[in-house]
Amino acid sequence: MRVGYLKAEFERKPDDLQEAAKEEPPANPEEQKKREEQKKRREAVRARAEYDRKYNDAALVKLREMGVNLVPVEMPKFPYDAMRTMLTAESAAAFDDLTRSGKDKLLTSQKDHDWPNTFRTARFIPAVEYIQAARARRLAMDAVAKVFDDFDVIVAPTSGEQLVITNLTGHPAVILPNGLRDSDAPKPPSDDVSDFRNAGGPGTPASLTFLGKLYGEAKLLAFARAYQEATGFHLQHPKLPPAF
Repeated sequence: MRVGYLKAEFERKPDDLQEAAKEEPPANPEEQKKREEQKKRREAVRARAEYDRKYNDAALVKLREMGVNLVPVEMPKFPYDAMRTMLTAESAAAFDDLTRSGKDKLLTSQKDHDWPNTFRTARFIPAVEYIQAARARRLAMDAVAKVFDDFDVIVAPTSGEQLVITNLTGHPAVILPNGLRDSDAPKPPSDDVSDFRNAGGPGTPASLTFLGKLYGEAKLLAFARAYQEATGFHLQHPKLPPAF
């Protein structure tokens, strides 16, 4: 089986994940508070990425011990972030009845980044921008498919650009547990259990992603099962607090 891995993604330093942006002075206290919140979350993401590096490194070592010949590979360069418009519109279309009926107000999380507001604002995506994104998406689909001419499976960190890429191109992905974070893992920036961005933390599972070629699910799943059986991480479970 031909296996590649996103070498640059595995070796990326946490500081590279966040680009320092030069910002204008905040217009008001509310804007200042929002920026401080964003900075806090960026720092949390960086800290978690730095902590999780050891799990990714251990996974590569384990795969090589299993006899896998990991070949470095890179994904084609495209403005993937600019194509997120299509993913936003598609998700909003899937839940359009919820939005149009007003039942989206019943959802408990209503922050600006939560799904209800994402679905609402998606109705204002300009048609021209959507079509331009679709054109770029088609080129990206062809380019990524060409990469898989040489590979059956590509190993990737779960966090990273590959998540957006495969959502856009339709390439199958399998995410597996890759160990449990220890008690010294960085804690989420807040205790709000309804905030999906509060990922990670002590005792939570780390993960690893395997990508496959179009209609190549059979080999992808066989490879994932081999790794799962060789590690046993799927048999580990976080310690949950006792039920009330």
